[in-house]
Amino acid sequence: MDFKENVRMSYKRLLVEHRPSLAIVTLHEPEKRNPFSPILIDELMEALAAIASREEILTVIFTGSGNAFSSGADLRVISKASVMEDREEYDRILTMNRLMWNYPKVTIAAVNGPALGLGSNFVGWCDLAIAEHAAYFSYPEVRAGIPSASVVPTLMRMIGRKAMNELLLTGRPVNADEALRLGLVNRIVADGESVKAAVDWSAEISKNTAHGLAFTKDVIRTTMDMEYNKALDYARDIRVISRMHPAFQGRIDKYLSGPEHRK
Repeated sequence: MDFKENVRMSYKRLLVEHRPSLAIVTLHEPEKRNPFSPILIDELMEALAAIASREEILTVIFTGSGNAFSSGADLRVISKASVMEDREEYDRILTMNRLMWNYPKVTIAAVNGPALGLGSNFVGWCDLAIAEHAAYFSYPEVRAGIPSASVVPTLMRMIGRKAMNELLLTGRPVNADEALRLGLVNRIVADGESVKAAVDWSAEISKNTAHGLAFTKDVIRTTMDMEYNKALDYARDIRVISRMHPAFQGRIDKYLSGPEHRK
């Protein structure tokens, strides 16, 4: 998906707030616990494309309205869809997955409550994740006779095969403490504090340059599946390319003259 500027400002299933250097995107259908309906998915991809075009934004925070992050895919749609309609909807989900995987901004999930199925998938697609104590995660599709297929590439990289097998074959929920132990999230905070913690984290990240963050995300994403020696070569090439950025010399001069380097 091309990250082209989009001028739309209002959405039916999202709340989008812009602050200096960051955007906060809230999944907003609280009466149904913020399902990933077709409308929400389309609006989310549209909003992300618009945010990607804004150079001043370095981080994007995602959270849910009410007391849930997301109840996952909209089962009302799945239960009534034909096989081909379901395939088309699944392709929409895969497009969103690819968009998040290749997204140029740093993404942070502020998990304020349950994240189920596709909701848990989405947390995994984010670069970083903060969970409140009330949050829990599960992949319950297997209980409805549906494989949790799209999450496999993400979970395999995050927590490994054995832990992934347990979650996907049982469908059992995982509380915040276990999610932290498994590596599904980075931090746990008090209930009601996840967005604030994510904003504070964004402020720390935003001390860095946009191109430095983008190059770092690129090398992490790309080398993950490479043979080790090829990964080293790619990392070297990205380092060389980063030095060619117009802002490189000014930034490194500023860093070398700063208090961090003088310590």
